[in-house]
Amino acid sequence: MAYIKVPFDSQLGHRSQCRSSPRCIVLAFIVSFLAFNLFAFHTFKSQSGNDFYLSADSGKSLPPSWFDTATERTRGYRASPDWQGQWFRWRALNPNKIEQQTDDLTRFDIVYTWVNGSDPLFQTMRLESQRSSPIFQKSLHEDAKKIDTTTKRRYRDMDELRYSLRSTIDNASRFFRRIHIVTAEVATNKPQIPSWFVQKPNSPIRIVSHNTIFSNQSHLPSYNSLAIESQFMNIPGLTDIFMYMNDDFFLGLELLPSDLWTPLYGYVLHMEASLLVPPTIRSFDPNAITVGEWHSLQYSNYLLSQRFGPRHRAYIAHVVHVLSVPMLKEIQSEWPDDLELTSAHQFRGEGQGKDIHVSFFMAHYIMEKLRETQLESFWQYRLDRNQDGILDWDERRKIIDIINIWNVNQDQDTADRRQHSRPTMIHAHKATLNRIGIRMSGSTTYRQSGLDGYPYMLKNADTSKTIPVVTTKDNNGKDQPPQLPYKSYEQPKDRRCKFDVDFCLGPDFIDSTYPRIPVEQAKQIFSRVAFNEFHCGDCLLEILMQDPYRGGMGAWLPEDETSEAFASVVNKVARYNYVLGTSDYSFMALQGAKGAKKDLDILLEKQDHKAFFTINDDFPDDPVVENEIQTIFKEFLDTRFPVASPYEAVE
Repeated sequence: MAYIKVPFDSQLGHRSQCRSSPRCIVLAFIVSFLAFNLFAFHTFKSQSGNDFYLSADSGKSLPPSWFDTATERTRGYRASPDWQGQWFRWRALNPNKIEQQTDDLTRFDIVYTWVNGSDPLFQTMRLESQRSSPIFQKSLHEDAKKIDTTTKRRYRDMDELRYSLRSTIDNASRFFRRIHIVTAEVATNKPQIPSWFVQKPNSPIRIVSHNTIFSNQSHLPSYNSLAIESQFMNIPGLTDIFMYMNDDFFLGLELLPSDLWTPLYGYVLHMEASLLVPPTIRSFDPNAITVGEWHSLQYSNYLLSQRFGPRHRAYIAHVVHVLSVPMLKEIQSEWPDDLELTSAHQFRGEGQGKDIHVSFFMAHYIMEKLRETQLESFWQYRLDRNQDGILDWDERRKIIDIINIWNVNQDQDTADRRQHSRPTMIHAHKATLNRIGIRMSGSTTYRQSGLDGYPYMLKNADTSKTIPVVTTKDNNGKDQPPQLPYKSYEQPKDRRCKFDVDFCLGPDFIDSTYPRIPVEQAKQIFSRVAFNEFHCGDCLLEILMQDPYRGGMGAWLPEDETSEAFASVVNKVARYNYVLGTSDYSFMALQGAKGAKKDLDILLEKQDHKAFFTINDDFPDDPVVENEIQTIFKEFLDTRFPVASPYEAVE
């Protein structure tokens, strides 16, 4: 990557002269005395290094915070040539060392998916494909007309794209580099083009046909948005990080790159933690002719659970989604067959709804990979001190002692429980971003960083047993739902966990008479803690990050900042870094004229507050209802986005 230094403004102080006088001599003596003591203190601290540790009952004060957003840490610090090493380990930031290609910070591409389902050529093509699709075979013999009226709502065009583009140009003109409109071909080399669209020279808007991006052309034509999304990484010339929108997504307020990604905080993910996706495959109705997104969500979580542990995962919010070409290619390399099957399903519901939901999958893949990187780094470089893969008793005893002290502290009342004094990674994040020239729009609030621990750990998880992932019966026959995670962005100081050493790590790990755990057994124990009993791994990560005596990034990053191991881990952290963000947004479905008018009027009243809104049409195939709703909807859109974009034909 090419780099351009971000300028740094330093403030120069000035000194006043001091004449020779008893007052100045006394002042000089006091300053020298303080400087000497400060130097001696820092020398002691630097010698104590990362193993500085206090027992829970020592009565001594906690070590000073190593983290400061205003200055670099200098106590015993071996400066890393990579600014990311300083940032991730010490939360120390020197703008002079942050070098980043300007375009990486200011411009991302936007991808739209759109089809004009009202186009007669598209309708003919769709009906022909339905006749050969297995999901419609039974119903075709019974009521072919019902199939058509039910499915065509999914492709109905109400001119949303025109106004969505207006919203994007109004609110993200300083955000995007190009806009790619991904659409179907209705004839050879003839992709659909909006009737109002004007292609101008050097226009940032490109029409991209499905034929251009599908690796397997035999899967076309496709009417399955999940299949189309699975091919996004093949869009020519797409920026590594991009924003994905459907044509019924609208931007209500200004959007800036910091709403999507920053070099300090990584991806900005919008999740709905109050809505959880189970890690089980959803039952499928063989007579269904329409299938919602929950089949793909649950199948995606099933795949993630096979790899990272069977947990309920948060629904991804109905706002614009951040996606990444390198991440999608990485996912493709690990799940090639599943993505190929998703691509092959022409209609949603084929293959019993076993499609990958790309936006949900990538968001949670990033979250899991950062967690995995943190735990692996601790296991390989901090627990296994000599990195021979074998865990001897002395290595195991250290982490057991830390866990036991943590558990004692967790048993204390809230007022008596010690807390880590380290600021969270998102502390003062606006000011920190400003220091490197990145502004926040105000449309998104950063709520939690993955570097502060896994955000969706189970609330007060019982780490003495396996967590059931489905509803079970208690001794009295009553339903016992699975344990659920924290879900309202509780900060680390408000979260609690206790780590059952015997259950999570096993009897051999804590047995002092078992001198050496061999390599393969150590790998099995790690897999158990990190994935099979995921709540153990979440709690262990919480201990490493939030332990009031020695927590923070230094508890799991390699100690030697000049080592290849340190550089490798830092690169992985940068690759999977993320924050959870929230924005004020609305999602509505237009079902009837009266309700649509009321909902849209409310949206107009709140237009100064809604960063995003999504409007689905979900009304029946009735010409009268359709005409009423289209009239109301167009009036709303013309009022909300009255200025035509430069890419619309003059009417």
